Amino acid sequence: MAGDRLQYKPDFERAQTYWDALWNHEVIDRPCAMVTALATQTPRDYKRLVGVDEDFEEVVSGAVDYLESFAFFGEAMPAFRPGFGPDQMAAFAGAPLTISQGSSQTSWSEKIVTDWEAFLPLRIDENNRHFQRMKEFHAVAEKHLEGRCLLCDIDMHSNVDMLEGLRGAQNLIFDMIGEPDTILKAMAQARALYREVYETFHRYGNKPKWGTTSNLAMYDRGRYNRIQADFIALLSPDLFRQFVLPALTEEAEYLDRSCFHLDGPDALNHLDDILAIEALDAVQWVPGDGSKPQLAWPEVLHRIQAAGKIVILHLSIDDAKRIHGEYDPALLVYDVGARSVVEGMAFLDWLKAHT
Repeated sequence: MAGDRLQYKPDFERAQTYWDALWNHEVIDRPCAMVTALATQTPRDYKRLVGVDEDFEEVVSGAVDYLESFAFFGEAMPAFRPGFGPDQMAAFAGAPLTISQGSSQTSWSEKIVTDWEAFLPLRIDENNRHFQRMKEFHAVAEKHLEGRCLLCDIDMHSNVDMLEGLRGAQNLIFDMIGEPDTILKAMAQARALYREVYETFHRYGNKPKWGTTSNLAMYDRGRYNRIQADFIALLSPDLFRQFVLPALTEEAEYLDRSCFHLDGPDALNHLDDILAIEALDAVQWVPGDGSKPQLAWPEVLHRIQAAGKIVILHLSIDDAKRIHGEYDPALLVYDVGARSVVEGMAFLDWLKAHT
């Protein structure tokens, strides 16, 4: 593929300039908008989460069919993410991993730590099967997708989520209270592994040329990734500040651009501390199942923007038009699915006319 034009994103270079503007808190002629639309008669799908022993050639082939059935407008970046599920970091450290039967979205790890002092140090054995197979997965994806789409950074679920994947939630909380020095040591080692794992997989997909994206499909020319710690919903502010906040700060400082995935109402207890991370660029507020939808939390979204952080809104085109103008366009990303190619293109024109 000549130049910097992706097969599934012919206007790739133009889109890059809009992402540049967003990170600099600037507006070109409308807010940053990721718009996708079905471009074929019938939607195609592929396995978004696979087992370690599956045929990666087949998986990537299915992803190609999927990508070719969609159009990517505005700043939407076509991408593929190799993955074994949210507990894959724990699997890299030795925990057996099980893919949920009947689901393409989740997996879980066997809780193998019974005594931290006996288990430490946290490390990744080069012969670890999940780690080796993930590298093979990336190599297959790189071979088939170079010049077609971006290759995502992996879903890390690092720091405290990694420890939970090895120990289990209830036991880890007891450990934090009863053995704080040991858990701080484990967290320090987990923080070091973040860089090791990130660097390993950042080498695939020609990211110095194409830039980076993640499963939260924001984009940067440099090193972008989603930061998260779902376990914090179970922690008091004091435990969060002692054990987790330093890790989140370190990850944000390590990356060029980052977005924190804030998951569920209980995680809101830590929002002020998260917003105080100077290097953090954005916050994705996800209310979670059983809660009122994202747009029904304007006080949270405005609070994020008031701290100088970008918000990403997942919504319909109708809802985007309804609330357009209520949020600072320089700190805003719309993530919308259009009902047709024509509607997607018209929406971008509407944004320009109303910004």
